[in-house]
Formats: sequence, C-alpha cells, structure tokens
Amino acid sequence: MISSISPKLSPLVPEIVALLGGIVSAVIVALPVNTFFEFLSAEQILLAPIIEEPVKAIGVLFLAVNYPYVIATKSRGLVLGGLAGLGFALTENLFYATMPQTDVVARALLPVPMHVMASGIAALGLVYLAQNNMNPRGRALGRKMLGFRSRNVLSLVVVAVVMHMQYNVLSYFGYLGSMLGLIVIGFVYYRLETFLPENMRFYSVPGPAKLLTSTVRVKVLRHPFATSTATNPGKADSSESRAYCILCGHEILRGESYCDRCGGQQQ
Repeated sequence: MISSISPKLSPLVPEIVALLGGIVSAVIVALPVNTFFEFLSAEQILLAPIIEEPVKAIGVLFLAVNYPYVIATKSRGLVLGGLAGLGFALTENLFYATMPQTDVVARALLPVPMHVMASGIAALGLVYLAQNNMNPRGRALGRKMLGFRSRNVLSLVVVAVVMHMQYNVLSYFGYLGSMLGLIVIGFVYYRLETFLPENMRFYSVPGPAKLLTSTVRVKVLRHPFATSTATNPGKADSSESRAYCILCGHEILRGESYCDRCGGQQQ
C-alpha cells in the first residue's frame, strides 16, 4: 500500500534507475530471448518489438509503482522512458559490435534514437499508472476506473510496439528505409509530445488505433473527460479552479484531495 506521501529519492536517482533498467533488461531478457528466436524469419519484425518495448521499461515501471511522484507528468515520462531506451540501445549495440559484419556506425546512428523515442512513448502509459498509485484511493477504485487506467497504459505501449515494428519493416530496405522509419516514429513522438497535456489525468486515450489516426491526420488531441472536481475539462484552465499543494507547491485543481506530483494529502 502506498502512503499518502510517497518516499523521496535523491536527484538523478530516478534517471539512473530508468537507465539501468534498460541496460539490465537488454542483458537479462531481450538479448537472450531474441537470440533464441533468431531462427524465425519474422523475429526481427514482430517478436523483437513485442518483447523489447515492455521489458525496456522495467526500471520506469518500478518507479511508477514505488515512487510515482517522479513520473507524474508527460515530460517526466518521456525523459525516463527515453533513458531506458538509451540504456537498452547502447547495451544492444555493444552486443552486436562483437558480431562479424555488423555496421557499427549505422547501428549507432539509427536504432539508438528509435529506441529512445519508442521507450518514451511506452513510458507515457506508465504516467497513468504512477498517477493512480499516488492516490491512496486508487487501489480501492471500481473496475470501471481500473479498466480505464489499464486501457491508457496498454494503448501507449501498443503504439510504441507498432512504431518499433514499422521501423524494423522499413529497415529491410537499407539505410533509406531505416531513415524513413525513423522519420515516422519521430513524427509520432513529436505529435504526442506537443499535444498531449502535461497533466495526463485530463486525457483519456481513445485506444491505440484512434490515437495513431489522430496523430497522423495532424488533429489536435482532445481532453475528452472531466475530473471529479470539474464538469467541463476546460474549467481546469480557469484561475478559479487552480490551487497549490501545501507540501510541494505544485499547481493542482482546487478541491483535489491529493497532489499529483508528491502525493501529499491536502487539508
């Protein structure tokens, strides 16, 4: 059970945990499993993204469950997820560098940013898990809310897997294909980073297919549900609805019982 005030971590510790999570997942899980299935022709396209995207985020998942205040916003999700992807990609590159006929330069320039962006997208889903864990009432919520949160988490992980898959498919066409795949994932990453709200409590993921469709069509992503303290999502932007946490000073909605950054209970 998570207390009303989450335990604190020293500066840079969350970043180190996320980075080490990516490294450990590459060594213990992803590389052995991928090596075992390398005889399958579809392994690089299908199995690798399905295996890698969830396990890369093991450190970020640990933080979301045990120290949720460190990944309570969109920006923190992208940063910590990106570090997890960086740790994974660098470890994977070291492994492939020992193999003959490996283009070390190409692997350093192309897969690394792909892994960073894919892991950042997947970690956006874990922001929902962290926000749920910051509220002690979260574990007592009904099935509807738990299902809602699960959909948000899984949808963004699926988007990350799909982006990784399309990069793998295009990489079979050489450097130009890899560059095109990197541009595609970069565009989706940019759109999500630009238009998703910083406080993601105010955004309900419409499922991976609709989220990708909205992104590709360059539509402004909407915030389709209201909080318990506002009947209209637009009210979250009015000055009358704003307040500040009594513990950390973070801006919250007036009437909120818990801070979405430090988890502190408000009086």
